[in-house]
Amino acid sequence: MSSSISSSKKAALYTILLATVILGSATWLVNAFTDSTEKNAGDVFGIQRIRSVVDSLDYIANTKEPSVIVFGSSLIKDGFSPRYYDEALKNQHDIDITSFNLGLGNMKPSYQLLLAKRMKEAYQRSGKKVDLAIIEFNPFLTTKKRENFRPFMTEQVSAVLMSPEEIHNLAFEDTERYARMLSIRYIRNGVSAEAITGGIRFLVGAAQDQAPSIGKFTKDHLQNLSDRRSIQKQFRDFITQEHPITKKSHVWNPVTQGGLIDMMDLSSKAKSAAIALSNNMRYPKTLALDAQGRIECCDIIDLEFSEPLFEDFQNIVREFKSFSNHVEIVLMPSNRTIIPTSKEALERQETLLERLKKEEQVTVRNYQDHPAFAPSMFYDATHLAMDTGRITFSRLLAQNTVETLR
Repeated sequence: MSSSISSSKKAALYTILLATVILGSATWLVNAFTDSTEKNAGDVFGIQRIRSVVDSLDYIANTKEPSVIVFGSSLIKDGFSPRYYDEALKNQHDIDITSFNLGLGNMKPSYQLLLAKRMKEAYQRSGKKVDLAIIEFNPFLTTKKRENFRPFMTEQVSAVLMSPEEIHNLAFEDTERYARMLSIRYIRNGVSAEAITGGIRFLVGAAQDQAPSIGKFTKDHLQNLSDRRSIQKQFRDFITQEHPITKKSHVWNPVTQGGLIDMMDLSSKAKSAAIALSNNMRYPKTLALDAQGRIECCDIIDLEFSEPLFEDFQNIVREFKSFSNHVEIVLMPSNRTIIPTSKEALERQETLLERLKKEEQVTVRNYQDHPAFAPSMFYDATHLAMDTGRITFSRLLAQNTVETLR
């Protein structure tokens, strides 16, 4: 009898050991794959910059100088330069400030709210306050269509942005989700299985959708794409040679204050490559395809807003108020020649902006149709180009926020 029990225990231990080895090996292989992919292909899982921002929050919160945070989507990430902003304030108004770019792609207000909470905690630890927080209101991130876009990203982003306490509280609500979130956060370095498979499905689906149109590409369009690949490689090589530390500019870096690599960082040859790349990307058919993607993902023309996402945005503003001396709202310039937002959509947007002014008591700066921004200042349907639009916006924002910072 005891011999039988002993054999059963041995078999159970062997099974557990075998399962541990198999699961451990599988996890190692997946992590090796995702790490290698991110190293060689960039932020393909949409989490690399988010991780780096979270890791930098205490650094930001402990800034000694007066500080400004510009918080928002990829429109901020690409369109705001902290160093051009700081330079303009210093040179033109003798104001010493340290600003930070906290723009992230692949976000929704529900994700950004989690990040705002982590920022509040970092400032509570430091015992300091932000002098000015500028929060981007991105209308097409608060639409019903955007609310349902890429659902496979939700648990991945949430796992990285939630506090340990928030994750552990899930154990009492949904044990299966709790286990998944633990795995994503502490074993998978923020990359979920759903993000890998969902991303592949998204890319395959996009390729299938585009396949019929590729056959209709003109020779000029195909030449444009070929030229772009060559210019992109040339530009990447310049960045690697000239800026080995900051070459992954999407990763949050204190050297650039969270901004991307700027024109001020480049040699004359690299600047020429940057300008050539922006010009190439403004090829009309490329812009049309990019605009269509924005319409499909985010309802950017009609803007049928989601009330829950708008309420999440309001809660972001309230979180920032708790650790900021001043809070303002900004709307980034729009490329209306490519995406002509409907009159009805703009009326709905204005209603929400009035709610923000009244309910949150904040200044709203709307640059969507500012005359300083021409279509040539965008590199695609929505993002400002590094060689023109980003510099213009950063300097203009400095000029407009002087009185707040005096």
